[in-house]
Amino acid sequence: MWKKQELKLSPQAKNTLEQAQRGIISPFSLSAQGVKIGVHNWTHGIKEKSNRYLSPENAVKALSVKLVDYADPNRPRGRQDVIAVMITSNDIQDFINRLEKVSVLMPEPAFKQALDYAKASKDLQETKMIKTPTIQSPAFAKSADITPGANREMQSILRNAMSAAKAASAGDPQAKLTALLAAKREKEQQNARRVAEMLETSVLVDAFIASDFLESADAQIKLNIPPASNVFTACVMFIGADLSTIKGMLNGND
Repeated sequence: MWKKQELKLSPQAKNTLEQAQRGIISPFSLSAQGVKIGVHNWTHGIKEKSNRYLSPENAVKALSVKLVDYADPNRPRGRQDVIAVMITSNDIQDFINRLEKVSVLMPEPAFKQALDYAKASKDLQETKMIKTPTIQSPAFAKSADITPGANREMQSILRNAMSAAKAASAGDPQAKLTALLAAKREKEQQNARRVAEMLETSVLVDAFIASDFLESADAQIKLNIPPASNVFTACVMFIGADLSTIKGMLNGND
């Protein structure tokens, strides 16, 4: 069932990043393998001068259909971790504010698209209710890297820190000089700013978490859906054998 959760970096990821900032490097995998689908108000439909409404219920209906789409050759089989992260609101400015935060930690295309469209249309007066969006079949791509963007960025930062640490500890004077120069350049400054932003960002989301067969997840995802009065909705559903790195970003806020 759906629950309110706080989306932020996992404690382990925060600790690893903070240690890396101090030059203490500890290998830590942030990767996730699987498939994902996203929906939002502007996923479907013809461009027109009006806002588009999408309730959480209709967004969930669209995702639910895909969970039991046996004709999809890339639909995962067997027990899977299923995680859905939803930003939903009845106020477009609140929707925009929370999308901006979620995009820092989880810059998925669906969230970024919804943010761009919401900003462009927030001043429009007319509205149009979107019925349950139809997601094309096959909806799932082949299993691939679905690591959230913030985690991929952290992995890159940690790899750079590990390389610099190894070069500095080696006996090669040239490598040591290169590492010292690299540490003072703009790239490291950008990394430091980006790390600080990720460490400080958190946002309240509606989340669904299950570890089960997709048929069972389909029944569970229909429970405790956020209210239909929330007419602005963006949601990404992840499916994979082990999504512990994504699950670690969600902290109970019951």
